[in-house]
Amino acid sequence: VMLGLGQGFQPVCGFNYGAKLYNRVSKAFWFTAKLSITILAILGILGILISPQIITIFRKEDLEVIAIGSLALRLQSITLPLSGWIIMVNMLSQTIGKSREASILAVARQGLFFIPAVFILPRIFGLLGVQLSQPIADIFSFLLAVIIGRKVLSEMKSHEQEQLEGKEA
Repeated sequence: VMLGLGQGFQPVCGFNYGAKLYNRVSKAFWFTAKLSITILAILGILGILISPQIITIFRKEDLEVIAIGSLALRLQSITLPLSGWIIMVNMLSQTIGKSREASILAVARQGLFFIPAVFILPRIFGLLGVQLSQPIADIFSFLLAVIIGRKVLSEMKSHEQEQLEGKEA
């Protein structure tokens, strides 16, 4: 759903960015970011509340698997809303030609942060480390997306300011 929302945002973003209507790009970005974070927060809360029932669908008889899977799903559900920001910043960066930033962000979650986490955390925390690997990768990806998002949005704001100054002159 979030990718679909992001793909719906991209034509609006690309058209308005190309037309140098940076304020519209910013408004569309904030709308999609807020909407996706809200949807994922609702799904995250649902995942936290009914994680045992969800895991039971896959393995009814094994109480240990249900306990382990429920904790893993709850931990993942806590960081789920962060993905809304990560995806929308990635879509924004990709659409306005910031391919380096978009590429780094695209590999951050499953590569740049997850791979080291899945090797390091289990050695320190055992099974809990495995369960924490993806949420930790999500947190670091989110922090990276905050940095990239602030940079990209700041650049757009500078372009918009330059336009206003050019019209006044």
